Amino acid sequence: MRAFCGIFLVSAVCIAQAPAPSISFEKTHHDFGRIFQDQKVSYKYKVTNNGSGPLQITDVLTSCGCTYVLTGERRLLPGKSTFIEVQFDPAGMVGAVHKSLEVISNDPSSPNTLLTFEAGVVREIMPSTTVVFFNEVSRAESVSSNIRLQSGDGQQVVVTDIRIPGAPYLSCNPQNNGNDVILNITLDGRLIPKQSFHGSDTMTIRTANTKVPLLHFSIQWNVQPVITATPDRITWTGTPGQEYRTTVSLKHRRGRPFRILDAKSTSSLIRVVGLSKNSAREQNFDVFLSSKAKNVALHEKLTIKLDDSEQAKLEIGIVVILR
Repeated sequence: MRAFCGIFLVSAVCIAQAPAPSISFEKTHHDFGRIFQDQKVSYKYKVTNNGSGPLQITDVLTSCGCTYVLTGERRLLPGKSTFIEVQFDPAGMVGAVHKSLEVISNDPSSPNTLLTFEAGVVREIMPSTTVVFFNEVSRAESVSSNIRLQSGDGQQVVVTDIRIPGAPYLSCNPQNNGNDVILNITLDGRLIPKQSFHGSDTMTIRTANTKVPLLHFSIQWNVQPVITATPDRITWTGTPGQEYRTTVSLKHRRGRPFRILDAKSTSSLIRVVGLSKNSAREQNFDVFLSSKAKNVALHEKLTIKLDDSEQAKLEIGIVVILR
């Protein structure tokens, strides 16, 4: 029994003292600081085998937007070093960027090591946004919004021209703010053509910067309807074989009389009853779903034609779920 224990202890000591590699990095994170979009950068991570056995680097996996070069041997004897060089191209990126590389080796205690780097990518001119939204605009007033053109290179941003073709209701006034420029965009609801209730326009800014000579912005807007529906959406849920009804009320925001010329649904199962031929400040009618409707899930639309000079039609969405 004592001889067996002695053999076991000797084997355990031999296993514990078997030569093994140990991967070590001088540092595992690097900060490139502020860089421009057209500025490719690189950094070398120094890797050393501090173990007693050969270290084998089997693979290096990178996150998107960077590549690597192993400048030396993949197999390192004890005490030997090599470099893993990361190359980063920030083209098309703006703001804080964080990337990583995963180094896979035969180190039994650390088979996977994560190397990381970061950078603050800037552009010579950096807009605060490229899309402006004007929602529920009144035809009786003007609304405004701002875009900041931030200087990324410490030089004064200079706007030389502003174009918004086909949109006389839109204007833009640039104002200097330090090295930045504030674009004050105004939408005049009184100049929006009648019967136009939504739109998307493109604003082009020309600058004196040779690297960023043009900037394009999308301006999207919608106008308050002069005639509104209550409810503005009909939802019917329940069991098939029953008739469903909803009363709809139309009102003019300015209290002006109007007439309903027609009302049509996209489904033959839906009909409108009670339309008046007279002008009124408020119109009421009923919308019915036929009892013939079976197990269905429908998304339909009710289109109402009006005689108002500012609003020729109104649409009401209808959702039907019967089970």
